[in-house]
Amino acid sequence: MRKKLYSNLKNFLPYYNEYGFKEGYKLYKKLSSSNLDNIFLYGIKHPIHLRKNEQSDLEVFKQIFIEKQYHPYHYKNPKIIIDAGGNVGLFTVLMKNKFPDAEFITIEPDSDNFRMAKKNLENYPDIQLLNKGVWSSDVKLKIIDENASKWGIQVVEDNENGTIEAISINTILKENNFDRIDVLKMDIEGSEKEVFSKNYEDWLPKVKILVIELHDSMQKDTTRIFFDTLNKTWPQYRLFVSGENLVIENLSI
Repeated sequence: MRKKLYSNLKNFLPYYNEYGFKEGYKLYKKLSSSNLDNIFLYGIKHPIHLRKNEQSDLEVFKQIFIEKQYHPYHYKNPKIIIDAGGNVGLFTVLMKNKFPDAEFITIEPDSDNFRMAKKNLENYPDIQLLNKGVWSSDVKLKIIDENASKWGIQVVEDNENGTIEAISINTILKENNFDRIDVLKMDIEGSEKEVFSKNYEDWLPKVKILVIELHDSMQKDTTRIFFDTLNKTWPQYRLFVSGENLVIENLSI
């Protein structure tokens, strides 16, 4: 009994630290229940929806709203934000509430994740949702493992058999007449190796802040290729670690 009580208190502590006793306990109890629809969160304008049978939704929620791995104090009044690997839209929810006047493009290749992102973001203006993958060029992709966790979807290029459209950052800039990207968040499960391997020369210098999770366990040499490209493209930058992410500011713009 004492051991269980200690475990519950330990699990509750991060919620208390972030939201105080009343709001923290309410959120903790909600996330411990079987009903993960209509989660009301202090500071968030509209309710958040998670899937009760998809554990990765909870993990992503905790990363963003409890562990604060994407805390908005890193960013300076951004106007253009791209969320590459949007999952169920929670990073976009966080940033849209912090920067309501910003314009967003949220990109997610998995159809189930995309439907949830659409549900979470439908009440917010100025958000463009794309059911696509992110790649170095506009091609077709296919999922490597259909049984993978919804936050670990990996893809490969396959123009003959692929069913997922991919879009490049270059195409996004051209289609939307963007001359810069204030924040580019990228969590694309190993596809970042391809994105930073080629066709980056035009768009990467236009990024002010890059928030990225690198996946060497999925794609060998991803980190080496990423930093080789960054060092060739950004003469000066500042980097720090936030949870599983690197937050890198381009000091040249």
